[in-house]
Amino acid sequence: MEMTNAQRLILSNQYYLMSKLSPENKDKYERLQKIVERGYGLQMRELDKDFGAISESECREVIDIMEMYHAMQESFNMLATAEQANVDKRRLMFLGFDIATEASIVNYVRFLTESEGLYPQFDKADHHFNSQMPMLDKYRRMLTTWRNCPRQYHLCATEITQIFNA
Repeated sequence: MEMTNAQRLILSNQYYLMSKLSPENKDKYERLQKIVERGYGLQMRELDKDFGAISESECREVIDIMEMYHAMQESFNMLATAEQANVDKRRLMFLGFDIATEASIVNYVRFLTESEGLYPQFDKADHHFNSQMPMLDKYRRMLTTWRNCPRQYHLCATEITQIFNA
């Protein structure tokens, strides 16, 4: 993370104030204050973790993935009971992304569902949209298949299964 001296001074002061306001995290904030004040390049990279960024195209892709799951869930609900039996209902649950390798995306999903109130029908489960395994490549394959469906919001059981199996 590249910062000017003025930016480092401002951030250092913020960490100083946080160490006073949050005694339970005093050691953490004092450590970060030293890193910023002294400009330790290697340790300053730790700050990048707290200030991740997701591009507009990545945001749109995540929303598309969530919208695909919404479409599959709604399509499933419109199916006749006999056709619903051909779909594994458990796979309709949006699992999220892997916090270990896709943390910024997990946090974006949490932002969309909590702060923005989008997709309230998605069950956070115990893992709060942490799939605990990388999912982005799988979701991208699923998106490609979904986009090729003629009626994306009125899918048949076969199309839903094809999307799952992508």
